[in-house]
Amino acid sequence: MRSTSSEPQPGAREVCGTPYTVDTGTGMGRVVQDCEYEIMDDWCSYSVLQWTVVNTLAAEGLGFEPRWPSATLEEKQRLGDGTERFMCVLTVDGKEYSYAMSSFSDYQRCRKGSRWDVEINGLGDIVSADPKQ
Repeated sequence: MRSTSSEPQPGAREVCGTPYTVDTGTGMGRVVQDCEYEIMDDWCSYSVLQWTVVNTLAAEGLGFEPRWPSATLEEKQRLGDGTERFMCVLTVDGKEYSYAMSSFSDYQRCRKGSRWDVEINGLGDIVSADPKQ
């Protein structure tokens, strides 16, 4: 609805209130009803392109030179957001534990033969791991 008018307009929708009686002064009442006209604007329809996941690429490897997997994009495709996860494998009392590092710079400290202070909870999961200086 764009606006309202007290007078009829082409293509407008009439909206009327509840009828009521007006005293005419002659002993007779006259029933009236207040109306207004809602004037509508033209409208149109449209469509929206929405991105959707077509394929997910993953790569894994060892070492300190990680690379994103290469992607071949078709027309009207784009790369989405990427995530990475760096895992350090630590051996404690002869048992191996995988520990997720919070960043690549933290991961780079996880070198073969390095020594770490490790805290393991009652469920057998590493709670914290810090390289010894």
